[in-house]
Amino acid sequence: MGWLVALVVWTAAGARIGRVAARQPTPLRVAMVVAVSSAALASTLAVPDVAGRLDTVAPAVGLSEIILELAWTLFAAASAVGAISVWPILPRPALRAVAVVVYTVAIVLGIGLAGGYPVPALVFIVIALTAVVVTGVRHVAWTPLGRGISLIVVGSAIVLAAAAVGLVREVSGGTWAVGSSPAYTVAAVIVSVGTVWVLVETWFRARQDLRRTDTLHSVLVSRFPEVVEGDGKGSTTVLRASDAVAHVMDALYLQAGAGMLDTEEQELPESAAERARILARWIDDPVASDVLDTEWIAPPQGMSPRRWVLDLADAYADFRNSAPVPAKADTVESAAE
Repeated sequence: MGWLVALVVWTAAGARIGRVAARQPTPLRVAMVVAVSSAALASTLAVPDVAGRLDTVAPAVGLSEIILELAWTLFAAASAVGAISVWPILPRPALRAVAVVVYTVAIVLGIGLAGGYPVPALVFIVIALTAVVVTGVRHVAWTPLGRGISLIVVGSAIVLAAAAVGLVREVSGGTWAVGSSPAYTVAAVIVSVGTVWVLVETWFRARQDLRRTDTLHSVLVSRFPEVVEGDGKGSTTVLRASDAVAHVMDALYLQAGAGMLDTEEQELPESAAERARILARWIDDPVASDVLDTEWIAPPQGMSPRRWVLDLADAYADFRNSAPVPAKADTVESAAE
């Protein structure tokens, strides 16, 4: 089980590293990489076989435990830097300096923790993750980003609770090894899933969008092939889904006369659903339908082009499914004529 947990967390770390490599590295993105990589390292060292092998070849006794404690301290520091980076009161130029200070303090306290002085490091972890939880709760929302943040908040809260328990034990005269509780492993998995939630959900949503728009996209692209540039090979799923929306809108623009038609006497339906049904018939057979101008194909107020194209795709699919199929005798007669 420990190997599986480590694999999941390292996969999330790899995804975040790839994200930073593909885009400009900001303090927030770097902090996410450091946080999830620290959790991945800690998850790996939580595997008894790995810890035992490291302690066998290490020159110092208990090296695996030292690195484990340092990893969780660095996780708290990176998480705090990520939370601080979204504070509006902090000037952007000062953020990098603050990040350096936080990481430096975490390393110093982590070394002290490994040397037998856990209380300062536990206090730092509690303060840092309290800032993460408080900041994260303010940004939780029912969106892909908000759901990812909620998972990070939950994972951070678990580490915060474990560190608070350890701090109470240390102050009361007991002992506590950071990272020794199974709660840390659970937190590592939750946080790692949260850091890649947006990427994963965006990919699945793009796959769903491509499936829903496939029929509408195929019909319009075959009718107006000039809207497609290139063959789309080598593109990511997310980019293909975005391109499909652009292709549909461009093709509808051409079918509507590219702005050269004027149908002022026609009034748009107040219902977006009714408008989509009318457009579905028009898309299927523009010759037998009324002439519609570009005002009809524009997304309704407050609706994104993606949402509008998906609604049109659904309406077109319903129209195709409900269209009467010609009788066999009529088909034969038409063919004979």
